[in-house]
Amino acid sequence: MERITDILISIPFIVVATLFQMHLADKVGSFVSLLFAFITTGWIGIASRVRTQFYRFKGQEYILAARTLGASDGRLIFRHILPNSLGTIITGTVLIIPGVIFSEANLSFLGIVNLETSGITSVGTLLSGGQSYLSKFPHMIFFPALFISLLEISFNLFGNGLRDAFNPSLRGADE
Repeated sequence: MERITDILISIPFIVVATLFQMHLADKVGSFVSLLFAFITTGWIGIASRVRTQFYRFKGQEYILAARTLGASDGRLIFRHILPNSLGTIITGTVLIIPGVIFSEANLSFLGIVNLETSGITSVGTLLSGGQSYLSKFPHMIFFPALFISLLEISFNLFGNGLRDAFNPSLRGADE
C-alpha cells in the first residue's frame, strides 16, 4: 500500500484534475470529475499522517507496558494510540478543507474546471471574470479574495481549536 501512495503522491494534483476533466467531465459532469480527482489523491496526506502518528506512539513506554500486560492489538490501537494521535489527525483533516477550496478556486481561475455547466458559481470563476476589470473596478477582485482569505483563516483557527480540545495532555489543565 505504501508503494501505491508513493506512486500517487508523485503525480501532481493539477495533472490528475486536468486528466479527469478532459476524459471524464463529458460523461459524468465537471463537478463529479473534480470530486473524483480529489478523492483519488486526497486520502494520501491524511493516510501518511495517521501512519506517522501510529508509529510515533507505537514505541512509547506505556504501549510497551500494556503489551507486556497482555493487551490485544485492538485495545492498544483504540485505547492508547488513537486517543493520543486524534488531535493531530483531526487538525490535519480540518486543514485539508481549505486546501480543497483553494485548489478548486485555482483550477476554476485557470479555466481547467468549469463548474458553471453544473450551475455552481466558483470563487475562482469570480476572480477570473474580474481580472479584466481590475484597473477600473478593483472591488470585483477584492471581495472574492477576501472571502477566500477569511475562509482559510477560519478553518485554520477551527482546526487549532479542535486540536486543543482533543489534546490529551491538556485534559484537566486550567489556563
